[in-house]
Amino acid sequence: MSPSRTARRVRATGMVALLALVASSIGYTAYAALAPLPAVAPVVLPLEQVSTPAPTVTLPAYGASAIAAAEGEQIYAGRDLDTPRPIASIAKVVTALVVLAEHPIEGDGPGAAITLTAADSRLPARYAAINGTVAPAPAGAVVTQRQMIELMMVHSANNYAESLAVWGFGSVDAYLAAARRWLEARGLEGIRIADTTGFSADNRATPRDLVSLARIAAADPVVATASARRTLTVAGIGTYENRNLALGTAGITGLKTGTLRVVGSNLLFSGTVTAGETPVDVVGVVIGAPDQATIARDLRRLIASVVDDYHSISIGEPGAVVAEYTAPWGDTAQLVVDETVDDLVWGEVRSVAFTSAPEVRPGLDAGAAPTLIVRYGDRDVRLDLRWVGSIDEPPLTWRLAQPIAELTGG
Repeated sequence: MSPSRTARRVRATGMVALLALVASSIGYTAYAALAPLPAVAPVVLPLEQVSTPAPTVTLPAYGASAIAAAEGEQIYAGRDLDTPRPIASIAKVVTALVVLAEHPIEGDGPGAAITLTAADSRLPARYAAINGTVAPAPAGAVVTQRQMIELMMVHSANNYAESLAVWGFGSVDAYLAAARRWLEARGLEGIRIADTTGFSADNRATPRDLVSLARIAAADPVVATASARRTLTVAGIGTYENRNLALGTAGITGLKTGTLRVVGSNLLFSGTVTAGETPVDVVGVVIGAPDQATIARDLRRLIASVVDDYHSISIGEPGAVVAEYTAPWGDTAQLVVDETVDDLVWGEVRSVAFTSAPEVRPGLDAGAAPTLIVRYGDRDVRLDLRWVGSIDEPPLTWRLAQPIAELTGG
């Protein structure tokens, strides 16, 4: 073979080798540049826990009692909540509410004008003979429905409780049937009503259901307004002081006393207390006290102990990191809290946070930030989150190094 042909063959072989090398390099580069990128998984960080101490409520040492939020179903504390006990004149609250359900009073109006009958005029003597509280009821006098309710709630006049029920339903028996239906419809199976006044010891109720009754009464504008009156004057009948000695102290705004010599003194109450700067409505009941003065004294202690167990809390802190993302090539992103929610809680709570932090695909929009759910007590709060930083596609140098790193375990 001639030298010139040999040289050409060598050059051709070199060219083929070079082309093969170039092709291999292009293929490697294309492979590295187009290789799919792994999603970046989050590292979820715990949100700072909110924690408040266990409550310490000073309940009266005698009888049975309960105190609760006026709205919702929370009972702060109670003693002997589910044992029925005689309720005395607290039964008059049921009388007022049942009659109002049948004969509502519009707005601030007086309600129906009721002319007292000869039967009404005989009731004061009958109740006075058994040591019951009464107010005069002259036959022919006209008393409004609202005034009758006020005489029951402020002065606890037994004769007006019976007169109102008979006016409303035609007879005591018809009223009692209506009262049973009214209680059943509201799920108050723990309350038993035997008369219109509470004079019978067979009027019994559990503190748990009395709390529910107090919520209903406190929400009724006629009953709540009547029970809040310090004094009452009804022309031709008389002027009376409210028998609720706790009224106006420790935030107490109403509702109804009840006393029977054989069972002691009771009080169904409503009130508005201030926790920090926030007004909070409460209701409750005390049963079986020695007297109303003792209830008034012990209620001050009870309510102060409940107020002490309210706590102002803050959920979340703007900028707090709840998830971190770090790509192998160094890019970082975070999910951070975008807001704070302030709340008022009672008693012991522990917060727990939940979020579904997504994986992030490099170079793509991460999308809307998820929501952080914080649960504490019986509440759920949703906090907005926002993205900080981004996971961009890696530089070509990082991509080119990856196949070799994978082969060598580097």
